[in-house]
Amino acid sequence: MKRSLLLVLCLVFAGTAGSLMAEPCALVTDPADMRFIELKEVAKFLEEDLDMGKGITEVIGKKVIDQRFRKAGIPDPVKESLSYSMVAREMPVDQLNAAFILKGPVDSAKFLELADKRYYRYFVHLQKQKIEAKPKIPVNTKISNRSTRVYPFAFRNAEALVSSFEDYTIIATVPQGDYSLIKDIINVLDGKAAMSKKQPEKISFITSFVPMAQERQEIRKFEGQHQGFVAKARAGFKKVANPKAYAGETKMISLEDNLKASMSGIERFSYSVEATGKDAGYAYDINMIFKCANQQEAGKLKDLLLAWMASTSAKTLSEQDMVSFKANKVTASNDTCVFSIKLGSSAAEQYQFSSMLMTLMMQDRRFNKLFKS
Repeated sequence: MKRSLLLVLCLVFAGTAGSLMAEPCALVTDPADMRFIELKEVAKFLEEDLDMGKGITEVIGKKVIDQRFRKAGIPDPVKESLSYSMVAREMPVDQLNAAFILKGPVDSAKFLELADKRYYRYFVHLQKQKIEAKPKIPVNTKISNRSTRVYPFAFRNAEALVSSFEDYTIIATVPQGDYSLIKDIINVLDGKAAMSKKQPEKISFITSFVPMAQERQEIRKFEGQHQGFVAKARAGFKKVANPKAYAGETKMISLEDNLKASMSGIERFSYSVEATGKDAGYAYDINMIFKCANQQEAGKLKDLLLAWMASTSAKTLSEQDMVSFKANKVTASNDTCVFSIKLGSSAAEQYQFSSMLMTLMMQDRRFNKLFKS
């Protein structure tokens, strides 16, 4: 259930809007403020932009992507009503208490089958990396009388869980045994607690983690996007047909290895989102904050992140994507490096930002592997 910090850079929060009108804030800190955002319009936009416009889905195959989601029990949001909301509660350092809620006809049996498969595969992956982690077993429980499957974390006193009932599917990460947030969410969804008439003008959330020894090791050993290509080339060819391309790939390995080494040494990682009401919607300030050992390490991480951004943005980003890409900034001050994103409230800007993220992710063999494996 754990992901490398390298992937966290891709999994930034982007609010989505419907039609040409601005939408409510999808991320809230009080369950009473939940609002569900329809995925139909953004899904249609991404299909046209990624598949018809860029042809980017040819990397994996649009049918393969669709089949994977259907196999996981997730319907096509263009054809069926599917919406989402997120609730996060601020906690002490090293604790995450957040939930992602889907509203729509998700096949819970298929979804749990996928969750189980990925959970067990994660422990196998840790063993292959020779990272000490005692395999754990998912358990079934009841939260507010709702059937829930709980997945204990490998290293931390935390749990991931999936709870499905009626048209709702709750996917959450909570402190071990603390289901208070989930109970509060269910009370609102059941109508036992009132939903607010209006969302707050400002909504903010921050969480912080100090990486554990096993997590640092996992980051260092996480396979980079380009390592598989070079390993295959070395094993299967005495001569490389395209030396320039090979040289480019080896440079990318060096960049990713240096970036992983730098991230594995950070003292604390923080993630913050601030949503501000604007033009009947919300604009977002998103920050990933890396506290490093000293000023030199912070500057080094900044340089590596900028190089990583430059390399991943090459070739496939459109002019519209590049406008969204420029909303990403990396700065360093004293012992802290900050990766920040400013996202406006318009539907067009938020849709294009989502397209830019998906374009980058679909070039990554780690993302592709989710569909091809």
